[in-house]
Amino acid sequence: MQKINILGVELTDYSLKESLLRLDGYVRGGGLNTILYITTPVLIMAGENEEEKKEIESMDMTLCGDADILRVAEIRSVSRQYEVENLVFLKEFLRRLARSGGKVYLLAESESETEVLREELEAFQTGILIGGSGVTADGEEELEEVINKINDIAPTAIISRIAPGIQENWMIRAKPFVNAEVWLGISKDMILDGTKGPFRKKVTDRIYKGIFHRKMSRFRDENERGE
Repeated sequence: MQKINILGVELTDYSLKESLLRLDGYVRGGGLNTILYITTPVLIMAGENEEEKKEIESMDMTLCGDADILRVAEIRSVSRQYEVENLVFLKEFLRRLARSGGKVYLLAESESETEVLREELEAFQTGILIGGSGVTADGEEELEEVINKINDIAPTAIISRIAPGIQENWMIRAKPFVNAEVWLGISKDMILDGTKGPFRKKVTDRIYKGIFHRKMSRFRDENERGE
């Protein structure tokens, strides 16, 4: 476990073993626990938006979805980089769900995106039980409707892939009312099958990484001058 500060966002980086131990506690403990994958675009937004920063920091656990975060945090462990780049936590999470027969509810911004998420997760792990799926919306009535659908199924886990800002807000607003054990939020910019990432996505990633490194360098300079 290592505390890190990225663009003013306080995070804790857990090893794979530590994160899985926490996951076991969530499953046994009752109540809904929130886990959020963090990527460079999410951190860039949070560095400029205090509300987004607070929402990220309120998650029960955050996970690095981008090894570049480890590099700027000066976490040089080869094993940690491997775990992040190969989404080992996600694979183990799905394996445990499949083994236990736990139901999964999928949530995305459109039916087509939900179907893509389903296909990618099933490619990661055969035998996972998808109990249902839903589409997000902005209004309170739509949120209540989705919560009711989730609770009708009573899944072990919710797995969502929604745009940053919207995703964290949904997780926080729904948390007190959802009958599930874990809500795992996958960042919208994460493509689970790296071989299928479109060229435009790869170019966008490079642009974000350039912005991220420049902002992180400026953040460090300002902090050093303030000391």
